[in-house]
Amino acid sequence: MSASGSKISRGFAAASSGILGSRVSGLVRDMVFGAFWGTSDALGAFLVAFTVPNLVRSLLGEGALSEGFVPLFNERLAKGGKASAFAILCNVLSVVSLLLAALVVVGVIGCVIASMLLEPGLARLTLRLAAALLPYTFFICLVGFLTGVLNSFGRFSLPFLAPVILNVMFIVATMWLAPLIGTEQRVQIFALVIGVMLAGILQLLAMGWLLHRQGFRFRFVPRWRSEGMHELWALVLPACFGAAIYQVNVLCDRVVAGWLGGYAVTSLYYSERLIFLPIGIFAVALSAACLPVMSRASAEADVSGMVSALLYAVRHILFLTLPCVLIFMLLGREVIALIFERGSFTSESTEHTLAALLFYAPGIPAFAAAKILRAGFFSRKNTRSPVRIAALCMVLNLILNLALMGPLQQRGLALATVASAWLNVILLTLIFFRSVQTPALDLARLVKSLLRQALALCVMGVAVWSSRTWLVDHVEPGLLGQILHVAVPAGVGGAAFLAVAWWSGSDECRELRALFARKLSKGGAGDTV
Repeated sequence: MSASGSKISRGFAAASSGILGSRVSGLVRDMVFGAFWGTSDALGAFLVAFTVPNLVRSLLGEGALSEGFVPLFNERLAKGGKASAFAILCNVLSVVSLLLAALVVVGVIGCVIASMLLEPGLARLTLRLAAALLPYTFFICLVGFLTGVLNSFGRFSLPFLAPVILNVMFIVATMWLAPLIGTEQRVQIFALVIGVMLAGILQLLAMGWLLHRQGFRFRFVPRWRSEGMHELWALVLPACFGAAIYQVNVLCDRVVAGWLGGYAVTSLYYSERLIFLPIGIFAVALSAACLPVMSRASAEADVSGMVSALLYAVRHILFLTLPCVLIFMLLGREVIALIFERGSFTSESTEHTLAALLFYAPGIPAFAAAKILRAGFFSRKNTRSPVRIAALCMVLNLILNLALMGPLQQRGLALATVASAWLNVILLTLIFFRSVQTPALDLARLVKSLLRQALALCVMGVAVWSSRTWLVDHVEPGLLGQILHVAVPAGVGGAAFLAVAWWSGSDECRELRALFARKLSKGGAGDTV
């Protein structure tokens, strides 16, 4: 394993352990949501309104600003030490805080005025929820931004556990607060707003404490025209536009889904939560781990090392996500029923969610690989190329949404998203590798890896289908039966995939085995890369 691959592996192990905690808590949250809210209009309105903070977070939080700032921060850290890096961090935090505060005030006023002009109904409820949720934008954007900074110090586990706070607050608000504030769901839904605000405050305090331990002391220095800010805006503004395109895509999907009915919005949400479980654990962790490594290699003009790190991450993300596609395609109904089908989430809700999931699942590798490839562009301070590609894909997504929503309902929206995601990955790959000299050895390893994975996936598919068919005939329904219908085929299929991959000489098997062996021998993966 190369030195850069070893660093990425250690960072991935630490980040994935933190993300796993957040995703497991998120899964529990979604189970509670399904039981209490089902596929109701109130939850649909909240999800559309909650898209607004997520949009701003991608613009000025963990997306564009963080990805653009991390290479610059690492460059200052390498050349001038912590003093130089913390100086520009203070400057950026001051400016971003002022921008966020102004944005929140303007947004709240706009939503309140707009809601007063509407008749009581779903649209008015959505605007009222958006106005109440906008202050959360201030906290979550700063949290996302500081997570990228902490990753630069090799701190991965704890920053990625911050979403656990939000998930816990969602669960508490749903189970205990909502019944206290009313009996109608359109009133109870505001309990989630209270939970969100408390979570934002606690998350920001946690990030501040972690940075304080690294020696950071915040000073309010909003220098808008400093040299560092000029360089940062040159990188971030195109990236902000690209992130806005992605979030506008999400918002358009949910608005278009709203035309179909509340069931379309919520079924897309539940299916998204399932497919983003592996993406969150694997892709987010790998991209967070490889961006600092590639940024340092780029700063040292080590193009070969940067490309090797990128291809290492791509090989592993495909190895980890392709089996997930097969599991969801073959066991989708069983997974949805086990996790969500209780309370207000009926068998009809399961069918709606399954319809979207079957069309979403093939996009998992594309969603995951895109994060890795974007990190490659950002490590070279190239934020413009991903933006141009994202704009093209947004147009394609919107056209396909309008064309497919009629005949395919929410399935058409999922298919449009997946098609544009794969186009995004193909174009990112072509443009990136055309701009760099790719080591022939690394490229050959990627091709061989894909061939081995294709063989392993074929065997895995047979194993999952056979064990699932046997269980249908021999295991009685019930909670234990539901668990077995998911766990046994998934376990047998996963074992078959790993066995064939190991037999065929998979590098990923060997490298991941070495990583977990080292983790166990040290009593757990540390945070330092």
